[in-house]
Amino acid sequence: MKIVHLSALILLFSLCFSITALCGDINTAVSKKKTATANCSVKAVLPDTAKQTTAATVSGKPSQDTLVIIARLIEIPGKFPPNDLYSYLYIMKYRVLKVIKGAYHGEEILVAHYNPRIPRPQIQSKDLMRPFVAGNVMKFETGDKHRLVLITPLTRVIEDRVEDEYSDSELDKYYALKADVAP
Repeated sequence: MKIVHLSALILLFSLCFSITALCGDINTAVSKKKTATANCSVKAVLPDTAKQTTAATVSGKPSQDTLVIIARLIEIPGKFPPNDLYSYLYIMKYRVLKVIKGAYHGEEILVAHYNPRIPRPQIQSKDLMRPFVAGNVMKFETGDKHRLVLITPLTRVIEDRVEDEYSDSELDKYYALKADVAP
């Protein structure tokens, strides 16, 4: 019985988000409450940054606190966990080549990607993180150059299941709303 209610709630949330996104009003589609799934605890982007969701970012209207950079992936610590265990964020290290929007003064930056084994375009619409993942990166490999749309802190999107080999680093950790291959 609980599974039926959870499925109905997820379906209702997806339908409401789709309709609202089509109408262009992302603020009403995003809630302050976190949504728990069997795989992870997803926390919707807060209303003051709701325009940072994928639909708004794709339309070219990210909010003021979004950081957009061109960066080279310089380190993937270890191996990605299998996706069949749970959904997760995986933090990787980039070298900043160019800041397109926002302010960032360091040479290196830590970026979390949602389930990096899955190509960005193939993240399923039924996945509750879909509104927070976009781009055309098919595979993450050291040396690749990406155009990244980032927000911080990670807790604005997800609260747990973060694979972080940089826990002792003083660098801020950013979440990639969008990851595109950069020329």
